[in-house]
Amino acid sequence: MQCPRCRGRMFSEKFYDFVRSFDAWKCSCCGELLDSTIMANRVRNSNTHLG
Repeated sequence: MQCPRCRGRMFSEKFYDFVRSFDAWKCSCCGELLDSTIMANRVRNSNTHLG
C-alpha cells in the first residue's frame, strides 16, 4: 500500500489499547496511520460543506 500523504511504503501493524486490539496501516517514512475509523471519518468530513 502507498501512503496518501508522502507516497511512501505502508505496512500493517497491530495496535493495542486497554480494551481491544486493531489493525492499521502505518507509513514507514512519515508515520501516517490509517485504520477503518480514520478512513470513515475522513470520507464523512470530506462530504461536509462549510459555509
